[in-house]
Amino acid sequence: MHSSARRPQLRGRILNVSDDRRTPIRIPQAGVAVTEGTIVEWLAAEGDQVTVGQVLYRLETDKVEMDVDCPASGVIHIVGRTGQSYLVGDEIGHIDSP
Repeated sequence: MHSSARRPQLRGRILNVSDDRRTPIRIPQAGVAVTEGTIVEWLAAEGDQVTVGQVLYRLETDKVEMDVDCPASGVIHIVGRTGQSYLVGDEIGHIDSP
């Protein structure tokens, strides 16, 4: 038996449910002329429960060393390596919120 009805096609991006709850951790702009920074030390470990405002890591630029605070509460997932330099805006991890 032949059916002339067509199945609807999905269009657009299909989002993973966790996309709404994932907050990226990025290298911040530490000054007008700063274009990159080096992770000196992570103060949280992979899989740790972290909270907004908690210091996550220390960043060193050619002008300053600074502590970088957590942008959200949840479980941290780290991809940036200590001693590695990254450009401003690079994603070095993310936080999955409950």
